[in-house]
Amino acid sequence: MAVSDFWSTTACLCLLSLVMGCSEPSSTATVSGVVTLDGKPLEFIHVEFWPQNGQRSFGKTDSEGRFELVTDDHSAKGAVPGTHKVALRDTWPTSDDYIGEGGDWVDMSNGRKSRIHSKYYDAIQSPLEVTVDPEQDNFFEFTPEPRK
Repeated sequence: MAVSDFWSTTACLCLLSLVMGCSEPSSTATVSGVVTLDGKPLEFIHVEFWPQNGQRSFGKTDSEGRFELVTDDHSAKGAVPGTHKVALRDTWPTSDDYIGEGGDWVDMSNGRKSRIHSKYYDAIQSPLEVTVDPEQDNFFEFTPEPRK
C-alpha cells in the first residue's frame, strides 16, 4: 500500500467515524407536576407522557402528589419537547399485589378501587394533552375526575 493510499484511507475512516459519532442525542426538557383529587394530593398515580414523535416518559406521584418524569430507557430526566397525550393510572389499589410461589397473582388490595376515572388510563383515549416547552422547566397540574 502506498503512503498516499494509507493517508486517504485513514482520512476516510476518520471522517466516517466523525459523521457516525456526531448524531445528536434526543434532547429533553424538565417536566414535573402534581396530581390532585378534590384538592388533595394523590399518591401512587402512574403518569405517562406519550409524544407524537420520540420516546415516552413516565413518573409516579409521591405522598404530596408530585411527580418528575424520566424517559422510558432511563437515559434522561424529563420529556421530549412537543405535544404529548397524558395517561394517568391509579396504582394505589394494587400497590401491595404480588405473584405467589405458584405463579398466581395474589390480590392484596383489600377491596380498594381506583380513585380516578378509567378514561385517563389509555393515552389514546385520555382527554389530557400538554405541550412540553424545550426552553423552560415544565410544570403541569392534573385534576382528574373521580372514579364513577
